Amino acid sequence: MDLLPDREASTLAAWLAKPPGVEVVCRDRAPFFAGGATAGAPQAVQVSDRWHLRHNLSEAAERCVPDHRGCQWVPAPDPARSAPELERFEDPSGSSWPRGHRFADRTEPTTRLSTNC
Repeated sequence: MDLLPDREASTLAAWLAKPPGVEVVCRDRAPFFAGGATAGAPQAVQVSDRWHLRHNLSEAAERCVPDHRGCQWVPAPDPARSAPELERFEDPSGSSWPRGHRFADRTEPTTRLSTNC
């Protein structure tokens, strides 16, 4: 690992020009990194490093989420209307196991399940 003496585009460009065949430059969004990478390794693909990618994403989410609080609004249930009563179902097999515990019970044809509900 090398540590550059400054944050100048020309310094980065000179450093990148030394090794042959640089294919990928992983960098943050600083303007000197973009200019230095383009000048020093024009053939290289420039990508964001993982830390800055996550950091920028979290900052964008922090700015965006409060703007959409209204989208998460869920109306309260109307107390004047009660929920419909569910019918009790008696299992015709007489099994003491609850229905639906086996994969085969959960994958029966829709017509049979709909007549039992």
